[in-house]
Amino acid sequence: MLYNQTYNLDQVAFASEGIKDAQQTMTAMKAANKELKGMMKTVRIEDIDSMQDEMMDLMDVSNEIQETLGRSYNVPDDIDEEELMGELDALEADMDFESNSVPSYLQPDKETDLDSELNLPAAPSGHAAIPANRQKKSMATCLRSL
Repeated sequence: MLYNQTYNLDQVAFASEGIKDAQQTMTAMKAANKELKGMMKTVRIEDIDSMQDEMMDLMDVSNEIQETLGRSYNVPDDIDEEELMGELDALEADMDFESNSVPSYLQPDKETDLDSELNLPAAPSGHAAIPANRQKKSMATCLRSL
């Protein structure tokens, strides 16, 4: 009996919480409704339609520009598709051949070492000496010359 009474009290508490949640939801919905009505007064469907029309016109102009820029020159009107497919097959065959062999840029260098043939001296190391005919100018001298 005590268990049934506890269960009934829990059910009443649950129903009470549900009603409070519903009240809060209704309050939030009323506030949102009021805010939306206020916002709708500032928005006109005519403005939206005119903006959409402007956007469509701009997109048409953009497409026209892209078509103009994409125009090809000196391309014959009667392109033979079979000939193009033959060229594509030949390119694929070349690619298959190259993929099975070592590409030219990865093959060992066949040229002789030019440095050893020219007998060039080794690159200098360390600091170079300043020639005697060069004099250090003072900052004041540099400024006066300007």
